[in-house]
Amino acid sequence: MNLLQKYSLTKRVYLLFALTIALSLGISLVYYIATFHSIKNEKARNMENISKNLVQNTEDIAASVMLMSETISTTPYTHLILTETSPTKRVSQQQFLNRLITRLIKSSSHIHNILLLDSRETIYSFSSFDYSLADKLDRQYHILSLGAWPDGFTGALRLDDTDTVYYAYIQSIYEGDDASGQQIGACVIICYCSPLDALCRNAAPEQSLFAILDTEGELLACNQEKARASGQPQPDSRNHFVLRYRPLPLTGWELTCSMPYKELYAELLPIRQLALLLIFIPFPSFLLLARQIGTGVVSPLTKVVDYLQKDSYYILHHRLEARGSSEIATLTDNINHMLDEINSLNHTVLQNQAQLLALQTQINPHFLYNTLTTIQGMAYQKKTAEICTAVTALSFMMRYNFKGDSMASVRNEFLCIEKYLQIIDLRFPGCFQFRLHMEEGTGDCQMPRFLLQPLVENAISHGLEPRQPLRGALSLTASLRDGSVLHFTCQDDGVGIPPEKLARLQAEIADGPMPSDPQPDKRPGIGLRNIHMRIQLIYGAPYGLQISSGPEGTCVCADFPVSPEAGTQTPI
Repeated sequence: MNLLQKYSLTKRVYLLFALTIALSLGISLVYYIATFHSIKNEKARNMENISKNLVQNTEDIAASVMLMSETISTTPYTHLILTETSPTKRVSQQQFLNRLITRLIKSSSHIHNILLLDSRETIYSFSSFDYSLADKLDRQYHILSLGAWPDGFTGALRLDDTDTVYYAYIQSIYEGDDASGQQIGACVIICYCSPLDALCRNAAPEQSLFAILDTEGELLACNQEKARASGQPQPDSRNHFVLRYRPLPLTGWELTCSMPYKELYAELLPIRQLALLLIFIPFPSFLLLARQIGTGVVSPLTKVVDYLQKDSYYILHHRLEARGSSEIATLTDNINHMLDEINSLNHTVLQNQAQLLALQTQINPHFLYNTLTTIQGMAYQKKTAEICTAVTALSFMMRYNFKGDSMASVRNEFLCIEKYLQIIDLRFPGCFQFRLHMEEGTGDCQMPRFLLQPLVENAISHGLEPRQPLRGALSLTASLRDGSVLHFTCQDDGVGIPPEKLARLQAEIADGPMPSDPQPDKRPGIGLRNIHMRIQLIYGAPYGLQISSGPEGTCVCADFPVSPEAGTQTPI
């Protein structure tokens, strides 16, 4: 793919289409060859199964002929006929044997006739013996001459004046029970080849060639009329395939099987037509599609890329115009919508920053007013040391509030709280007890600067001061939850917040945005809402404050994630 990078997108599209066409043609060719061999192998397996069945059926016929010959040759009547010299006794024995042979011939459709020969080659026939056929076969093939044929099956016996083909089974008959005695005659069984033809025809259609050949290669049976008429069953290896030669052990014959290639090619014709379609049709179609993609996709995408490569100021102040497909139009609209959203978010961020600064300035005057009032009171009383302590603490807090980053460490934030509590002790000497606690690992964590002081101030002003002259206590703790959330708890045992006011305050905190110019003296709890808004403006929901109150006092909790940024440490 790296080689394509030097070409334009349009050229790459056309090149990919050309490669796709070549790949399609290659796949079609491979598929054609694989299909051809698959069909060829399937046909070979079918022919193998057919040939096995055909061999078995042919062997069954041969076995039945051999059994008949064995039955006739071993019966006592046959020995008496062949050895008896008295014509009268021979005729009597021949009648008994005729009934047996007649039943055997009628039970087998492939048997033409059965006859016996004695040692003088005298013929003993039975049932309706065809002397004319026997004479013709003997004159042409000498099947009625002892010793002219070995025991067993002959080859094809084809007469010149007929298309009917015969074969014979010859078994020598000896005087004893085995071949060691003197030969007294022979049993000759003449059989039709037509049952073998029927086996071949029923085994397979004429497109395939199944033929039974004798030991000389002469045709005995075949499933094709043309091959049977010509007597040429040998297939041409150039036009046929899957040649199978299976021997027939009982007869010594052979079964040959083959199939013409044109039958395979006929089954492959639809695939060849499909291959031609894949060659001639895709070219104009792919060219048209490539042109459509070039004008409807590539060109608009190029415009989009050119637009996105411009500087950010241009992108933010101009909108993309690109015509193309519905998808390109959707992409263009989404980019323009995203740019509008970015502008809107920029405006929102600027507003949030302005609002955050406004919230911080809302806190500072309220704190300064209370502190300066305290110093003024001490000045009237001429408490010089207390004034020095208060001014020093106030100076530290002012410097801490206005100098440095917007973030500070929890340790510095607690130090600021300590300075504030020094001022409170000067205002209310011995009235309150304070407890500040930072759990291990929280001191170096970063948090918004000057966030905890309003919590403490609110607890003292609205919780502890109203219960005077009774003493009050306040605790401020910092802890980590799940190692990633800073959790602060400001707990006092003051007078608490009335239920109606608490419900209103919680609802105002949950409502979110506040008026831009709240009046602290007219809207109680403005400090808590400011803190909640600061946290949510910086960290978002669900962080912020949770307020609970009752007769035993008020608890305010603040949660926000540990900031990964390090705040500027205010020097002490």
